[in-house]
Amino acid sequence: MKSFNFNLKSFIIGLGVVAASHSALASPASEAMLEKLKKGYPNIPFSQVNDTPVPGIYEAIFGTDVLYVESSGVYFFPTMVNMVTKANLGDERRAELNKIDFSELPLADAIKTVHGNGKRKMAVFADPNCGYCKKLEVNLEGLTDVTIYTFALGILGPDSTAKATTVNCSTGDKSKLWRSMMVEGGKPVVKEYGNGTTAKNLALFQKFGFQGTPAIVFQNGSTLKGYAENARLEEMLAKK
Repeated sequence: MKSFNFNLKSFIIGLGVVAASHSALASPASEAMLEKLKKGYPNIPFSQVNDTPVPGIYEAIFGTDVLYVESSGVYFFPTMVNMVTKANLGDERRAELNKIDFSELPLADAIKTVHGNGKRKMAVFADPNCGYCKKLEVNLEGLTDVTIYTFALGILGPDSTAKATTVNCSTGDKSKLWRSMMVEGGKPVVKEYGNGTTAKNLALFQKFGFQGTPAIVFQNGSTLKGYAENARLEEMLAKK
């Protein structure tokens, strides 16, 4: 069995003192690691290896995903967490690798809500029966100068699809109807419509690889999967 000379204490301390984010940089050591991984794991399409803030730990990219590997090339782990800033480097890197072109989103299919001047923009994929979507919706009311495009869809069953379709196909104020349902606890009369928009929203959600709601897309193309507090949302909205 190969020995694994890895000091966990040093690793955790290192995570605590490095900056919240890091630039992906290649070095002779990381280039050598890439060759090692390609030879050792020919079935995994590793395309790039970069240094990380922790010496001896490398970021290994394959497709639109990332793993972290120590210098032997044997032990892998899915992420690194900065214990000071709480930044999840793996999640942040995956978000970069999976950036979405905001300008190509079919915004006409979304429920548009404008706060203040609406200068900042974000999109939310939400299920009307999702508890965390409702919690997020309450938080969104605290954001200023932002336009929120909500792609209502149903992943939690037929009732979710019916409610989403009722809002998507409404000829009235869709934003007001959505707010009534998500924030005020209203129970709108579910009407029978064709679910073309709802189905398209679901297909888009699946195309982006999202698996749960809420899922958030920011104007710079970065994403967040799951519920987030406003401080985190403001941080993401500020990124260029």
